[in-house]
Amino acid sequence: MSHHFIDRFCQQDSFVHRLDARFKILLVLVFLLVQVSTPPPHLHAFVVYAGLLLWATALARIPAGPVLRRAALVLPFSAFVALGLPFLHGGETVAVFGLHLSRSGLWLLFGATVKAMLAATAVILLMATTPFGRLLNALRHLGVPLFFIDILAMTQRYLSLLMGEATRLRRAAIARGYAPKWLPQSVIIGRLAGNLFLRSYERAERVYGAMRLRGYRGLLPSTPLAPLGRTDWLLLAVLPCVFLAVRWWVR
Repeated sequence: MSHHFIDRFCQQDSFVHRLDARFKILLVLVFLLVQVSTPPPHLHAFVVYAGLLLWATALARIPAGPVLRRAALVLPFSAFVALGLPFLHGGETVAVFGLHLSRSGLWLLFGATVKAMLAATAVILLMATTPFGRLLNALRHLGVPLFFIDILAMTQRYLSLLMGEATRLRRAAIARGYAPKWLPQSVIIGRLAGNLFLRSYERAERVYGAMRLRGYRGLLPSTPLAPLGRTDWLLLAVLPCVFLAVRWWVR
């Protein structure tokens, strides 16, 4: 997920963008809990969840294609983690390409991939409609430990710098004859990773020293937030009920 994509859409003006960041965080958490607890065989419920996310994306005036492409990046990881379930899970089996696979295991594999996709889409939509500073400030007011908020702030700030540093190291290695297609040269990957770690550690020390000189004592500055508006409270009361209704009655 690139910063360019997030920065491009989070400054837009729409109904979703104008909602309070605290409300959006709480709503995403409720959505994640509800859809994760939904049994995989309830296909129509997942269709409704996906429709709600697409509806929110349309309200935010964000193209669905880029959001779905970035959310799909989690599919290989979720599928890899759950890939053994059809072979290891017991119960009734079905024949698929000559293999006898567990029916319940296949449902669990389907549920893991679909739920990961829906969760990633919800989080991406949250970040694409909320400036990162407002998001951190909302987490602070919701009681998230300051240590984690500082980690998120530093990660967001310096991730692009680390990616640029890694790209420069890779280009320098290629210019010196590095060819990753040969197994003996794969050792260089470890050396590049170690070099990147040392550079990152040195940069972190310099940044921390500069922050201390500017008055940092373990607490980043924050701004007070206005109380939740009437629309936020209304939606916070209605939408979780909608999620729960879909969870329990849509099969």
